[in-house]
Amino acid sequence: MSEKHDYDGIEYREEKQSPAVFRVLLTVLVVWGVAFMGYYLFSGWSSQAEADAARKVIADKKHTAHMTIESTGTKYQGTPSHSVETYIAAGKQLFAKHCVACHGEGAKGGVGPDLTNSKYKYGKTRLDIIKSIAEGRPGGMPIFANQINSEQVEGLAEFILSLK
Repeated sequence: MSEKHDYDGIEYREEKQSPAVFRVLLTVLVVWGVAFMGYYLFSGWSSQAEADAARKVIADKKHTAHMTIESTGTKYQGTPSHSVETYIAAGKQLFAKHCVACHGEGAKGGVGPDLTNSKYKYGKTRLDIIKSIAEGRPGGMPIFANQINSEQVEGLAEFILSLK
């Protein structure tokens, strides 16, 4: 005896099988899942390894840039015409172009810190200043190594060191 149920005008029919389209979709999904697991999980693939490799490449680039700055930051290259005064004059022009917006016209500070202080947060040696300019610092100091060359960075450092 078959019972008929009527719910708000909707007639209930008991089906023996799900529709064929659902069975096909379920089968495709299961096959895809097994293939995905077989390929990505059991084949040695690792997104962590790829991320570590990318981090290593970035760290190597930073290390190379840092070694270049260290090797050129303690002595001047070029002809004797590259005196300290020449670097300071070039640094003053670069300061006016790149740095005035944050450090102010007289380098007394603004958005960026006062560069006429006797101490800096990250050190006031030539190498510390060159590193700050080239690599930037957290909290607002942008990276300038992509915009100016190492000799220009040295000029900026000499100008900053000449500030009183």
